[in-house]
Amino acid sequence: MNLLYLAQSGLSSAQLSLNVVGHNINNAFTPGYSRQNLILGEAGGRTTGVGYFGYGVKTDGVERAYDGFVSNQMRNVTSDYAALGARYQQFSQIDDMLGDDTSNISVSLSNIFSAMEKMSSDPVNPAARQEVYSQLKAISYQYNTNSNTLDGLEKSTNTQITQSVEDINSCTKQLADINTQINKIYAQTGTLPSDLMDQRDQVLGQLSELVGVKVNENEKTGQVEVTMSNGMPLVSGDRAYSLEASTSPDDPAKTVVSYVDASGNKMALDESKVTKGQLAGLFKFRNEDLVEARNQLNQLALQMANKFNEVNAAGYDLSGKQGGDLFSVANPAAQANRNNAGDGSLNVSFTDISKVVAQDYTITYKGPGQSDWEVKTADGRTITPTVGDNGELQFDGISISPQGTPQPGDSFSLNPADGAAGKLGVAIENGDGIAASSSSDPTDESNNENIKALIAIKDAKVINNGTLSEAYASLVSSVGSSMGSLKADMTTTGKSYNAAAQQQQSVSGVDLNEEMSNLQMFTQYYQANAQVLKTATDIFDTILSLQ
Repeated sequence: MNLLYLAQSGLSSAQLSLNVVGHNINNAFTPGYSRQNLILGEAGGRTTGVGYFGYGVKTDGVERAYDGFVSNQMRNVTSDYAALGARYQQFSQIDDMLGDDTSNISVSLSNIFSAMEKMSSDPVNPAARQEVYSQLKAISYQYNTNSNTLDGLEKSTNTQITQSVEDINSCTKQLADINTQINKIYAQTGTLPSDLMDQRDQVLGQLSELVGVKVNENEKTGQVEVTMSNGMPLVSGDRAYSLEASTSPDDPAKTVVSYVDASGNKMALDESKVTKGQLAGLFKFRNEDLVEARNQLNQLALQMANKFNEVNAAGYDLSGKQGGDLFSVANPAAQANRNNAGDGSLNVSFTDISKVVAQDYTITYKGPGQSDWEVKTADGRTITPTVGDNGELQFDGISISPQGTPQPGDSFSLNPADGAAGKLGVAIENGDGIAASSSSDPTDESNNENIKALIAIKDAKVINNGTLSEAYASLVSSVGSSMGSLKADMTTTGKSYNAAAQQQQSVSGVDLNEEMSNLQMFTQYYQANAQVLKTATDIFDTILSLQ
């Protein structure tokens, strides 16, 4: 009987081993699958008068090929790579826009000055004037188009942020459900379900692509506790915490993300401290790359328009009238925080466009006796404005007149150059409005002194002690430099990602050659035990026949 028992235990172990090998082969190409191994051990034995005899083999369960340290490394590098990838995908569209050598602002500027030089030789020529007018329209359209591209990128980034938040919430809910299932099976069997553990790790991988996370795994129960990099819990046992995307109270064009705690309270995320995952890359692009590109573009549009308007106003048009604006620019506007308690508003106007800086300001009412108003830049600097006779605040080329009844703590956001590129237009109706002459006498048809002054803008120091072309080149260079650094970081991180993936594959992946070898080995193992069983049966039959 002992020999029969040995054969049966061997056959059973061989069959289970073949089942595991078959499962591995079937899932060799299943994403997230971890190789499984059957754990075999001695079944014990007994001591007899003639020696110790074993009871054969037993199965101690199925072991999942897994290394928590390697998995954690993979999640970390995945988060880093996803952050760079999300930022690169958006930023590359700005690079493509500025990298068009055939249609850009620099080309349009050159066309304007070329048309003006032709007009200079014959200031009253209708065709020459119309050509200048057409080029003014062309550069206005170029600015509008570039601005619309940036606006579109902001909208698409906000949409992706919202989708990322939804995907994060989906992942955390799945993890909480998987935690529940794993705990239930562990309580019933005392073992961990390998396939559910694979599903858990796959969802953790998806979550790490979206946002940086820290994972604390209970190796005994298989449950995970997941927190964001800032320590805020996302998954605790069977409970999932959520994020919420909503419109910013400061800026209706901006989507912000809040963390919702166990009591339902919402806390706005500090976007500067979200450094990993797709969400981090989107934040960095929108809050830094896009802002910088838009500010430079708006600054260029505003100062260009101001310079052309200033010079044109010094001359006389075809009819002998004082020259007016060549370009129309958007009036600055302050945006009230929607959580303001009062009904205050701010009227903003230009006082000296040449001193205007394209940057974000926050203007906060502190209340009577507290200097009334506080002005801060986006980088946290406090600006002390000049207060006019009527209480208007004057700084950086603008004047702000408070209206209504604000309450202490009410705030307003302002970028005085906002919309300069997107709303730039041509103020004159045709070429007649170009002030080419320095004389009010319309019969002085050869006078081209002011058109010369307009042409001289080409070499004038207009922005940051540089020409308009140099300012545009600085914008292109700034974007190009950032893209170069981003590409280098992606290359380096991509190598780390591939190395981590290979390491994880070496630990948990299925090697078909190895499994085929195991298949052959366990097939022979089965056949050998089948032969033991046949031998035992033959011996038993022989013994019975003797009786």
